[in-house]
Amino acid sequence: MKHRAVIPLLAALWAACALAPAAAQVIPGMNRGQQRAPQPAQRPNTRAPGDTSRPAATGRPAQSDSVIDALLKLQGYVPIFYNADSADYRSLDRALRLRGNSRVEREGDVITARDSIVYRDLQDLVAAYGNPQGTPTEGEPIAGDVFFYDLNARRANVFGARTKITENATWYVAGDVTSERNERIYANNSTFTSDDRPNPAYYFKADRIMIIRNRILVGRPAYLYFRNVPVMALPFIVQDLEHGRRSGFLIPQFEINDIIRTRGGTGNSRGTGREISNIGYYWAISPFLGLQVAGRWRSQSYMAARGNLEFNFRRRFLSGQIEGERFWETDGPGRLNLNGGANWSLNERTKLALALGFASSTAFERNRVVDPFRQTADLSSNFSLTREFDFGSLSLSAERRQSVGNDDRTFSPRFGLNLNPITLVPNVVFTTSFSGSSTQQSFGNALLRRQPSSSTGDFSGSGRIAIGNFGVDGSAAYSHSGRGSLAAIQRSQVDSTLFSGDTTRLAAIAGNGADHLRFSVNTGYQLTLFASTRLTPTIGFSRELLRRDTTGAVPDSLRGAYGEYVAGPPRLNLGVALGTDLYGFFPGFGNYETIRHHIQPVVSYTYSPTVTLRDTGDIRVQRQVFGPFSARAVNQIQIGLNQTFEAKLRTPKPVRGDSARDTAAAAGNRAAPSQSQKITLLALNTSAIGYSFVGSNRFNERFLTPELSTTVRTDLLGGFQFQMSHSLFDQRIVVSDSGRSELKRGRFQPFLTSFSTQFTLGQNSALFRWLGFARGSEEQRVSERGQTPDARGEQTQTPLGNANATANNQQAGGGPWSLGLTYSLTRQRRSPADSVPGTFNRGNSQLGGRLTFQPTKNWAVSWQTQYSTTTGQFAAHTINLKRDLYRWQANFDYNLAPNGNTSFAFSVHLIDLPDLKADYHESNLGVDRPATSTLPAP
Repeated sequence: MKHRAVIPLLAALWAACALAPAAAQVIPGMNRGQQRAPQPAQRPNTRAPGDTSRPAATGRPAQSDSVIDALLKLQGYVPIFYNADSADYRSLDRALRLRGNSRVEREGDVITARDSIVYRDLQDLVAAYGNPQGTPTEGEPIAGDVFFYDLNARRANVFGARTKITENATWYVAGDVTSERNERIYANNSTFTSDDRPNPAYYFKADRIMIIRNRILVGRPAYLYFRNVPVMALPFIVQDLEHGRRSGFLIPQFEINDIIRTRGGTGNSRGTGREISNIGYYWAISPFLGLQVAGRWRSQSYMAARGNLEFNFRRRFLSGQIEGERFWETDGPGRLNLNGGANWSLNERTKLALALGFASSTAFERNRVVDPFRQTADLSSNFSLTREFDFGSLSLSAERRQSVGNDDRTFSPRFGLNLNPITLVPNVVFTTSFSGSSTQQSFGNALLRRQPSSSTGDFSGSGRIAIGNFGVDGSAAYSHSGRGSLAAIQRSQVDSTLFSGDTTRLAAIAGNGADHLRFSVNTGYQLTLFASTRLTPTIGFSRELLRRDTTGAVPDSLRGAYGEYVAGPPRLNLGVALGTDLYGFFPGFGNYETIRHHIQPVVSYTYSPTVTLRDTGDIRVQRQVFGPFSARAVNQIQIGLNQTFEAKLRTPKPVRGDSARDTAAAAGNRAAPSQSQKITLLALNTSAIGYSFVGSNRFNERFLTPELSTTVRTDLLGGFQFQMSHSLFDQRIVVSDSGRSELKRGRFQPFLTSFSTQFTLGQNSALFRWLGFARGSEEQRVSERGQTPDARGEQTQTPLGNANATANNQQAGGGPWSLGLTYSLTRQRRSPADSVPGTFNRGNSQLGGRLTFQPTKNWAVSWQTQYSTTTGQFAAHTINLKRDLYRWQANFDYNLAPNGNTSFAFSVHLIDLPDLKADYHESNLGVDRPATSTLPAP
């Protein structure tokens, strides 16, 4: 149990006790030199004993006269109104006694008593008997058995006090309280609970409590009772009651692991593991700065120190935080993690953002966490600066990504400049933009670590002049690939001995850098034929320059092609594109009013005439660099087709009544929507298919689509969709005239290379609604206590109660069930050149699912898993069980990560106060295991 959890409950006593002095002072005010107006008799109070509801209307005079009005207008006096069945004043001992249903009001504060209210002037003492109740101007009433107030000591005593406090929840408080000068409050034998039933199932009890107002609360001891059985005790409690940000010590957190001892990888018992965290101090440096320093210790694993600096300068529009954590492994080196971010608006036009994510050892990070998403995530650090000018906008950014899964690292700076459109003359608009980026990548995988790191760079600029529907576009682009990278050069630009296949794929030239320049100018005109049918003819001119690195082994025949730019043949490009939207309407069925079939065919044609190359001078170098097929004619056509079947739901018929008033009353707030709801019955998207009327390479291949992708989606099965890709042709080995073996496209033989699908089912799914099996919506159902508003059981980042990091956000209490399934398959066609077993990845298939349901009224279950059908093993598990205990909730959580880390947690927490919990957490991490079983560090 965390100590701070009990504090808000005990602090409720302070709020209740604060009412006692105000109620006790109403009587003395009448005889301390203040005038009071005579009061008429009032009807007796008939409320039941112990009733803490607000009293009836004030007992002020029904009729006023000039004397009463004059008294009420006197400055410096406080009028006090009182009434009772009878009043008795004895001058001998100067005591005033109000008998029978007494009531006194002062400045809006009211005190009532069924028996009597007595004021003794000689003892400066006020007493109220017979279920007295005090009602302040603001706040909840407080009732008790007896009220006493000492005017000299300014001490109030309330015996058997009863009240309720609403602070995030409604708390019912009872006990004996004493208040001194409204600054110190003492409570004895106090109880409090949030259970509103006549016989609460649980309550808290504290023997002695002292509260110094707005400073500190100290109590000892505190007990938790279920019925009349004590189940938990704290020796003492201490809480700072000061408001606002302030310095102070953090509340430590404890974790015990391996209660059931297990065997390690070496066969030796690992013993009982323990973890202590959040040991530290928070320093409120200023209203804008805060520094937190904390440490943690995990037995047999590591020690760590963490620092967190928070800042928020609102006048400077600067906010953020930076956190660093240093780990010292028991039998290993130190590790460092950095996280944080900041946002700064320098002015109205300049904004700066920074995010930080870094881990010095990704292997250590994988081993110390249980979350499977964290183990496969990327740590990202980025910087961005945007600046708005009168003529346009400039953006600068840089990103560093680090994969926790394999330690691959990528650094990518970028910039962009967009100029505002310039209207040269009416209907003539000029736009331009520039962009650039660079990427440097290093491999962390052990198999690729021997590969040199890659680096690429790109710079491009484009401009457009639009004259109505006619436009002229121009662009220039430069790309650089460093040594050791995979040079992204089109196959038509590379020596034909390096590849075989279509001209649209990219070839890899390992070990050589390249600089590539591309220029193009295009004109186009969009012509609307009819309806939504559009015809767009284009004409353009393009040319390329290429320079390769001279380092490395270069054949003598290509020696002259390296080290300098070589211009490619100029190309004239002609093209036309035709697109349209076709609709077909069909009669509906069931709950569907109309079915619409939407077809989007797109046809594009590209033609570039043949360029004549001569085998003399620089032309021969041009042939060697770009290949002999770079001069061939381009005569290609591409066809794409997307289609969708949509259904419109029937509009509910209006409620008919005998009159317009009856109709409006029956309809209530069910206003008809402006448009009928539509759902997607079936959507089919297929990648475009290309065909060349002339040979695209030296094998004279014409079909330009080696792979075909298809996506199918429907709303009937909870967003069901699947994606699949097929390799359309196999490969075979051919021997060239030079005796070199090469791969050539073979016969048409579709082969599934990837497949993925996902869908979600539930009792409120569209399919079940159409069949008539669905339950009513959440708005139509009667609200039930403990039922989650989100009936779908979707995962949330912060579960109710913050008991544990659980994926089960359902409340026990009969909510609907939900089932989500995912499946993915990736594989590769076996190559004829694959003579070494295991050279290629034969494929991997994985099945995932998430099931949430409530087997009984008080139980909720969530199970999420990943299963590899290739290896026949489970990769990850997340099992969550919840038990509703009325105002309490029990959680059982189990997690299994892909790297073998496991975590089990049990927690019982109070729903009205989630920090109050008794929990057990056991986690077996990779850093806990012997060195022989840990993953190798990169």
